[in-house]
Amino acid sequence: MGWGLVLLALPALLLATGCTRSSQAAQPQRGTAVVIFVDFSDSVGGNDRAAFKREIDKQVLPWLQPGDSLLIAPIHDKTLTEFRPLVEAELPPRAQFNGWMNNVIKFNRQAKETDARIVQVKETLRTQTAEALARSSQARYTDIFSSLLLAEKLYSAESRRKVLILMSDMIEDYPPYAFDHMAWTPATTQKLLSELEAKRAIADLRGVCVYVSGVSAPTAELATNIGRFWEAYFQKAGADLHPSRYAHVLLHWPPPTSCRPA
Repeated sequence: MGWGLVLLALPALLLATGCTRSSQAAQPQRGTAVVIFVDFSDSVGGNDRAAFKREIDKQVLPWLQPGDSLLIAPIHDKTLTEFRPLVEAELPPRAQFNGWMNNVIKFNRQAKETDARIVQVKETLRTQTAEALARSSQARYTDIFSSLLLAEKLYSAESRRKVLILMSDMIEDYPPYAFDHMAWTPATTQKLLSELEAKRAIADLRGVCVYVSGVSAPTAELATNIGRFWEAYFQKAGADLHPSRYAHVLLHWPPPTSCRPA
């Protein structure tokens, strides 16, 4: 090829390269799908839910980014049969600037509109959360197992990062289980897991980053036994639950970068 042909080809090559880079830069960033299950059973009182509300207000909502979603649902005795989210919303994604496709003035105007919309959605979430957690209704049982199976369904087609927050004392007491009335032995955890596995009642939570807030029990020994069970359960479920994120309050928020989709 002569030098003239080479020089004629260069602009086309540069243009193609530029388009490719801009297209890559314009790809929207993958957000996070946050699901929060809040305990509405008799064992968790109004003061506990007020504390849960503060954690959502002060930690979760300010952290949400464009393209994220938030769903809040109750833990009660009809989780699977009568599931309805208490709060649900998607934050609009923020467009990525493309120098080849976007007009700067128009892009900046749209970006400001998106930011304003995000503020509006967060305020709506804050109001709806306060109303939902102020409800006086309480359920007789705490069916955490069903809530986790439901979380599996909610995340089944989710491509974003998955973060699950359980706001509960973690005392399962839906028949035939009653964690606070069981005789815990070194073999109890494995026995329970085997029973759940036989019933196909262990959720598939691979790639889900789990937080637990509200952990409580009548005695320290019982709290330790229940904590060991849930650690083993989430390990079998394939979830990412570091022991530091299983606590009486929401600790080590926001999620670390190590919590990524499977």
